[in-house]
Amino acid sequence: MLYTVRYRLVMCVCLFLPWIPSMATDLHAGDHRMHSFRHDSLSVYFEISDWHMDTVLAGNQERMDSLERIIIRYGRNPGFKMVMTGHASPDGPDRLNLWLAARRVETAVNHLCESIGDGFGTIQVDTASFGVDWNGLERLLSEGPDFKGSEEALSIVRNVPVYVIEDGRVTGSRKKDLMELHRGDTYRYMLDNVFPALRRVGITVYYTMPAPLPVLPPIPGTAAVARSAAAVCAHAAYTPPASVPTEEKPQSMETDGKSAVAADDDPYRRLALKTNLLSDAALMPSLEAEYLIKDNWSIAAHGAVAWWSRKSVHKYYQLAVIYPEARWWFKTRKPWHGHYLGLFAGGTWYDLENGGPGYKGEGGFVGLSYGYMFPVGKRLSIEAGIGAGYLYTKYEEYLPVPYMGGTHYVYQQTSQMHWLGPLKFKLALVWRLWNDRKGGAR
Repeated sequence: MLYTVRYRLVMCVCLFLPWIPSMATDLHAGDHRMHSFRHDSLSVYFEISDWHMDTVLAGNQERMDSLERIIIRYGRNPGFKMVMTGHASPDGPDRLNLWLAARRVETAVNHLCESIGDGFGTIQVDTASFGVDWNGLERLLSEGPDFKGSEEALSIVRNVPVYVIEDGRVTGSRKKDLMELHRGDTYRYMLDNVFPALRRVGITVYYTMPAPLPVLPPIPGTAAVARSAAAVCAHAAYTPPASVPTEEKPQSMETDGKSAVAADDDPYRRLALKTNLLSDAALMPSLEAEYLIKDNWSIAAHGAVAWWSRKSVHKYYQLAVIYPEARWWFKTRKPWHGHYLGLFAGGTWYDLENGGPGYKGEGGFVGLSYGYMFPVGKRLSIEAGIGAGYLYTKYEEYLPVPYMGGTHYVYQQTSQMHWLGPLKFKLALVWRLWNDRKGGAR
């Protein structure tokens, strides 16, 4: 009898045990007992020294579209959470890289706020910025293809501190050792082929779903979340600070007389030099310098001169033009790329004669301009534009007359002209400048 009771008790326990995890899960999940919990990760990438999101770069648009679909479909489910971490590459000072990493996170958050709308403000978003992604660089060096100095670079990343400090003074650094490896060949290779994968925002979403979704496209350099900060969602466009952080030079960090960390790095691509190919083709060399005040405002100074003379009797092609211009950029994906409207005013001096009557004078003009700039390379762009307005000029008309082996200029009359119409045409080659640091000041 006792044996029978024990046997029946064991059988009941064996039959009941498999249901215990299921019951516990149902109690924990409540109405979501049919849901599965999962997480997906992706990264969006940025250009060097930039925090504006280029949707064309490295398939950023496709990744953000996949992320938005998940947020729209599952963002209201219990437990939905996002973790966003900002990173930078080793080029540039540490303080600047921390600043860039934080700005990149804010850019990604603002992009989602604008795309999804007010519903995004209810989602838990944890953010953090880490500056240089040394862990990501170690992973890329250990998993990526071999190149000259790759093994030594991996050893430096793993074993050399970010800064080597002796007796309270900085005597070396991890970046300095990388830069000196194989006379800089390894660092230059990584700058072009490895570092771009480190300039990113890593995004991980945690959510519940009733059935498996298609997995997000494979993404190199997926972020591993280390820590989180307070949730943030800025629905208004981010206004950049008045000044950009710079890095103070650590003591005793000198390399061949040049500081290994420069103090004047600037993440803005503020300066652009241009030459008007149409003016150059007319033998009137031109040069323009444009300075970006803010993301959508710039000022420019343009000058062109032709001072040619071929004296068979008297032939002058002498013309100089100079004018400043203020521009407002719109429909831009990033600074310098997009449409602009401008206001310009300036002056001109000329002496024109081609074997007949000559015209010598000066004038002033004012007008409006429209243009469009688009990239053709990492630092080069093409700008096309047109300007129209009002021109006033006063000039003297003369005749060149041979006289005693020379030329005598016979004054004819003084005239003036008022012109309302096109004033300039532009097809310019643009060189966009910024601090492309490889350690010392360039």
